[in-house]
Amino acid sequence: MLGILHHPNLNPVIFTLWRDAAGEPVLALRWYGLMYVFAFVFGFFVFRWLQKTGYLRMKAEDVTSVIVYGVIGTFLGGRLGYLLFYQFDKLFLGVGDLSLSDKLWMIVKVYEGGMSFHGGVIGVTVAVLIYAWRKKQNFWNIIDGSAHIVPFGVAMVRCGNFINGELYGRAITDADGNPIYDPDKLPWYAMKFPTDHNDTIAQHHLQQALVDSYQKAHPGVAFKDIPASALQPLPVKPEIWDQVSRFFPGRWPSQIVQFTCEGMMVLIAIWILRRYFKRPGQLGGAFLALYALFRIPAEMVRQPDMQVDPSRATELGGTAAFLASIHMTMGQFLSVLIFILGVGMVVFFHFRPASGREYSKEERRRGFFRDTLRDFPEIIGLRKKKAEEESAEDTAEKKDEPEPESNDEPEAKPAEGDQS
Repeated sequence: MLGILHHPNLNPVIFTLWRDAAGEPVLALRWYGLMYVFAFVFGFFVFRWLQKTGYLRMKAEDVTSVIVYGVIGTFLGGRLGYLLFYQFDKLFLGVGDLSLSDKLWMIVKVYEGGMSFHGGVIGVTVAVLIYAWRKKQNFWNIIDGSAHIVPFGVAMVRCGNFINGELYGRAITDADGNPIYDPDKLPWYAMKFPTDHNDTIAQHHLQQALVDSYQKAHPGVAFKDIPASALQPLPVKPEIWDQVSRFFPGRWPSQIVQFTCEGMMVLIAIWILRRYFKRPGQLGGAFLALYALFRIPAEMVRQPDMQVDPSRATELGGTAAFLASIHMTMGQFLSVLIFILGVGMVVFFHFRPASGREYSKEERRRGFFRDTLRDFPEIIGLRKKKAEEESAEDTAEKKDEPEPESNDEPEAKPAEGDQS
């Protein structure tokens, strides 16, 4: 029989640049942040390739600008979306009796976690809308370009969630609905997370073991003097985990499920569909619909956020009660909305083209890896672009621009019967 999966048990902080007086990391490189870096670097190369092949109708120097807009939109939208969707009760229903300053401070407390994919989508959309308006570029064309890279970003973020031990799955239960703790009775895909805060008994045993370990290594230190970093679950020492793991229930590794489905499978599907969607806006809509199709069932194995858990509706009220009334989690509710929007975009643009010319067959079928490897020196600035390519790029941009309006009245044509 295969044993259950084991959490990687990595320190979420790769290295620390600055610590406060208590020795706690203030400025540090974390695995979660590094995943975003990977996503945006990938996005730059894909956008640069799309621009070079003519799919993305902008100049090469504009690629960096639109990526910067996307970064800002992702983080602002993701953070504000998290507060609006998952902290609504605290912000607007008075839960916790927070002052106005406390509510405003919640915006910058990113070190406590909290980013929403759906908020990030809204943020990127607004950022692209502002960019397209300022630069007089095709909004839907940039949205289609973004659809090529966002699934990879989703996959990278789920890797960060997995390393952090957050957004873990629901407990795996027996026939009577009780969580299973015995590894020998758990399926091979089960995983125990040291960061499991939903099981209060398990966390109590882990925290007590961490306190005992620290006081053993530092005799005479009072509990109040133990630094917070010493009581963080990750990375947990093997001898401590062997002592307390029996108190933790087996859970679904939902981050791996979401990495595979919402990330890589959607990415593959988008790069296949790009060959068939000719009109601007359709590929962006397909991404929204596909993401929602995978996210809705993934929520069935993912543990809902504690503050909006529908199963605790009687205790929490507010948002949790609303979700319980519609029998959905917050992720499912928001995904239904973007599914409707995505399908609507695909159908609408099929019958009524958006502004801008259709993507040619050549633009839709070029090879990313072949072209990128060939043009890598040019992309990173080690080789200048050829003059004929610059001329072709300017011609493609002019084709995509709307016809200038003329103030001259058209000449009257001789009547050929009633044309009203």
